[in-house]
Amino acid sequence: HMQHNIRDPERDHKHGRVYRIVNTKKPLQKPVEIDGQPLDKLMANLEHPIDGVRHRTRVELSERPTKDVIAACNKWLAKFDPENPEHAHHFLEGLWVHQQHNERNMKLLKQVMASKNPHAAIAAATVNHHWTVADPALGSQAVVEDDHGEVEKGGLLSQNADGVHVRIVTIVERMLYDFTSFEVKAGKKVKVDFVNPDFMPHNIVFVKGKAGNEIAQAALALGSEGFAKQFIPESDKIIAHSKMLDNGQEETFEFTAPTEVGEHEFVCTFPGHAVLMRGVMKVVK
Repeated sequence: HMQHNIRDPERDHKHGRVYRIVNTKKPLQKPVEIDGQPLDKLMANLEHPIDGVRHRTRVELSERPTKDVIAACNKWLAKFDPENPEHAHHFLEGLWVHQQHNERNMKLLKQVMASKNPHAAIAAATVNHHWTVADPALGSQAVVEDDHGEVEKGGLLSQNADGVHVRIVTIVERMLYDFTSFEVKAGKKVKVDFVNPDFMPHNIVFVKGKAGNEIAQAALALGSEGFAKQFIPESDKIIAHSKMLDNGQEETFEFTAPTEVGEHEFVCTFPGHAVLMRGVMKVVK
């Protein structure tokens, strides 16, 4: 099939092959309960020897409240010895859970990077890249630790009588904007710094009112022409937009806020992204 979105009308839905591969010399893997299981059970699943079980468990954990997941993760990790190479993968799984929830635990990161297990140490170095090198030094995505270990996050850079200046950054591996709501007075200037440290392409499109889903569907309908048009459909409901940015790119653009008071959405129009990547610009008097 062509490398289009799964909902692209040009995809071939009539041809394909499905294979089931079974080791006849070994018993089938016993099913592992994941969906809806309590957090302590899910954390225990991360000790499972099958990568697929651990992966699906992390998917399930991504749906749970971050505060609860991180607390359960740290409680689970307390059972293991960081000096024991046989426990290295458990600490790596814990680090991946923190990364998935965008919760930076630098102590855990350094601990896994210093692991006697080279595979764990190399994997931790990749996390370190995401949390440092690949992440902008400024803006709402960046995290700065002070002497007390606390973190600061930004988003609204300035707000005055002339308008607002915001910085919106994609969250790595979570397909989300980190700053999803701000206010501006009707008819005033809006300056946007849009930054994409993620490894997937993203844009940001400001639309009139609640037209986010409509514009996202119009972008999806572009099909194979979408990449050439950066998935920006022609519509008078689009107020302003960025280009489609790849990893490490950023763009600053300006526009005038609508005179219509109310909530105006902004979304990423790359196919499928608008489900999660969205926010609201609140226009006030």
